[in-house]
Amino acid sequence: MKPSRKQILIINLVNNIPLAVVISTAAPFIAHIKTNPVNWLTNVLLAFVFACLVSLIFPIQKMAVDIPLRLHIKNPKGVLGRLVANIVLNFIYVFVIGLVLNFYNVRAFPDFLFAFIGTFLPLYGIAYVLSLLTNLCAERLAFGASHQAQVH
Repeated sequence: MKPSRKQILIINLVNNIPLAVVISTAAPFIAHIKTNPVNWLTNVLLAFVFACLVSLIFPIQKMAVDIPLRLHIKNPKGVLGRLVANIVLNFIYVFVIGLVLNFYNVRAFPDFLFAFIGTFLPLYGIAYVLSLLTNLCAERLAFGASHQAQVH
């Protein structure tokens, strides 16, 4: 069953807003850089826009099911399936958002790449845990509690 526009909107809002806020808040902290409210808000908006673009470009919902199935995990919506799929999906989001935000904030080559490398792993870990929680909430809000155990 293909998700409706409303379901896609709910999933994107519930997943991408917290991701954008956390990455935009944690990155300067990890890099020991002070930020101001305007710059922070700009980073949140950029992160949200690029998270939505990732959701549009990559078949995230399909990948969330296909990755565990290809690894012979019988229930992609179970705990193990979610943990495994999230490794790849979270990598995509953090890679794109981290690269964009570092480029926007540093604006010098190759300096922004070194800044990206320095923040990637901590941000990946934080975003991985966050996305496990937000994905559950997003699916429940978009599809209802009964959808949790179903495989598309």
